[in-house]
Amino acid sequence: MSEPAADARISLPHLRSLIGLRVSHQGTPCRVVEVLESPPSLVLEPLIDPSAASNSASHIMANVHGQPGEYAVESRIVLILSDDQTGLNDALLELEIIDQS
Repeated sequence: MSEPAADARISLPHLRSLIGLRVSHQGTPCRVVEVLESPPSLVLEPLIDPSAASNSASHIMANVHGQPGEYAVESRIVLILSDDQTGLNDALLELEIIDQS
């Protein structure tokens, strides 16, 4: 009997249970903030280093007139499934769990 495809073993409710999980993505501490349904993906936002928070000007985005505007938040998207949809994506497998708080 053949093994079910990877997407059949991964449920959306299970992926949503990962929201709030802290992970390391390419060496940067991040938090899972959302799950996209199609294609199945995790949306990550880098955690702000408290020691760097004093320099908040580096996180302010200029508007079209060059005036300081809203805080810019970087998002990273990590696909769940591989390109052929039969296994897990390498980027997902490279995530390291920091903690579960």
